[in-house]
Amino acid sequence: MKKVWLFLLCIVVLTGCSYSASSLSYLNVDQGSLSKEIQSYFQGVKEENGVHLYFDKENNSMYVYLNATNVVQGENAEIFTDFDVESEQDTLHFLYKSEETTELSSSASNHSIIYKVNPNKEYDTVKLFNNGNEKAFETISGDK
Repeated sequence: MKKVWLFLLCIVVLTGCSYSASSLSYLNVDQGSLSKEIQSYFQGVKEENGVHLYFDKENNSMYVYLNATNVVQGENAEIFTDFDVESEQDTLHFLYKSEETTELSSSASNHSIIYKVNPNKEYDTVKLFNNGNEKAFETISGDK
């Protein structure tokens, strides 16, 4: 009987060791729900199309701002169709998909999206990919 209890105790301990209290997750957020400091940053980069990253160390989160609201007359507009976050060892990957369109009246939310990312650990590197191709962030700010 002692062996059975010892075996069950080992299973419980091993299961507990593999459990992570926090997991890598992300959520589409409304700019109005952000702190004044983060809103101010995003207002400051609103005129720059591209992807902007803000580190919020106090809340252990990051904000990714996908912006394509500034369309030059005669050029196609960009819309964002998908977003995902993956990790590989000490590297965090932000993956998004976009496509060009001539339809400028499509939903404004497709041209400008903010994601709050809750990392599950500290990462050494953050990489950005658009349609499978590595890209650079337009701006990076915050308290990293």
